[in-house]
Amino acid sequence: MRAAPVALGVCVLGFFCLSCAPHQWVPIDVKPPTATVFLDGEPLENPPEELRLRSDRDHTFLIKSPGHRGELVVLRSVERRGDPVLEPDGVRVRLAPTGGRGRELIIEPVPGS
Repeated sequence: MRAAPVALGVCVLGFFCLSCAPHQWVPIDVKPPTATVFLDGEPLENPPEELRLRSDRDHTFLIKSPGHRGELVVLRSVERRGDPVLEPDGVRVRLAPTGGRGRELIIEPVPGS
């Protein structure tokens, strides 16, 4: 019967330890605004202008949109003055349209020439 209070104490302590992990606010600016943004492999529904991320581990952003080239942005956790910080300190992506160069021109020799 004493196991329940001990288990509850461990859960509460674990929660407070997780909330004490170092965090950093990271601005996000993605164009086109209809692009799909994935954070660490999970899609973000309606990405905010800023996200609070753990700064003691790396994060990946994958940005995709139909008709555009996808982009992968990696935020690395580095130590600065003894504290972990994410670099780069923001995600700013402008997706380039695919096929933006117009039609591809193929020149083939004429048979018999």
